[in-house]
Amino acid sequence: MKYFRNQNCRFTRPVVTMGTFDGVHLGHQKLLQQMKDIARRTQGKVIVITYYHHPLEIIHSKTFPYLLTEREEKEKLLRKYGVECVLYLNFNRTMARMSPQDFLESIIINEVNAKELVVGYDTHFGINREGNYNFLQEHASQYGYNVNVVEPYFIRNRIVSSSLIRDLIREGDVNSAAEYMGREYSLSGEVSTGHRIGRNLGFPTINVIPADANKLIPAIGVYVCLISIGSGIFQGVTNIGYSPTLKKTGIKEVESHIMDYDEDLYGKKVEVYFLQRLRDEKVFNSEHNLVKAIKEDIAAARRFFLERDKVKNEKQRQ
Repeated sequence: MKYFRNQNCRFTRPVVTMGTFDGVHLGHQKLLQQMKDIARRTQGKVIVITYYHHPLEIIHSKTFPYLLTEREEKEKLLRKYGVECVLYLNFNRTMARMSPQDFLESIIINEVNAKELVVGYDTHFGINREGNYNFLQEHASQYGYNVNVVEPYFIRNRIVSSSLIRDLIREGDVNSAAEYMGREYSLSGEVSTGHRIGRNLGFPTINVIPADANKLIPAIGVYVCLISIGSGIFQGVTNIGYSPTLKKTGIKEVESHIMDYDEDLYGKKVEVYFLQRLRDEKVFNSEHNLVKAIKEDIAAARRFFLERDKVKNEKQRQ
């Protein structure tokens, strides 16, 4: 299949959607649920056509720090919500110039043989994003498929969208982002060798290098977090920024202190979940004041987890 990077599933009465699905947020989940309902009714397979790289990377040949979900995480989430086959478009400049008619006929019909299409209210495809729901509806009888549109998902009068969630992450509002995503925002990566400054201060830290250079990093500041290491989940505090009091590198880093944990993690893969932003990153006039602030951050994180456990226990008793 020349239009896809992979093809390792059979199309049995395919129920098809297409899009970037970055974040696999509550709006996406609503669409996927509708696909599952149709597939159950028609005894078909749920298939998502998506991108191996975001189209912007190909069109502009550069890195964009925008990704809410890395490719591996996105596919894992899509499968969690019922997708049986994820097809990655072999997107290039030639495909970017395809007309909606060519895209529909060559890819959706000839390659995938879609019988049921499920699309979001804002779906676009083809050159200049000219293809949309109305276009698909107009050609449904010609190509013998049904097309279903999924209306926007609202939370507090705001449409849940990847762009909205990106804005919230860039502002450090990880609480609201989690509400729209249906889970905490996270970052996966490998632990690199750092300067061991935190250890010398009595608070060992790990430096996490994002697994994908395009991953969107939350706003600079200090966060309450959970750190996944292997099969374990640990509580911690993460600083995103430049550590200006002790470092002069000018390099933005993701640096986590894992509370009550002191094992060597260099070279290991971890995932950091951002739960609450505590404060801005600050420049302190002395090492003593920096240490004092770190202790306050850790104390605040412990209070956060105690309160969270209290709320969880109360809900379980109700």
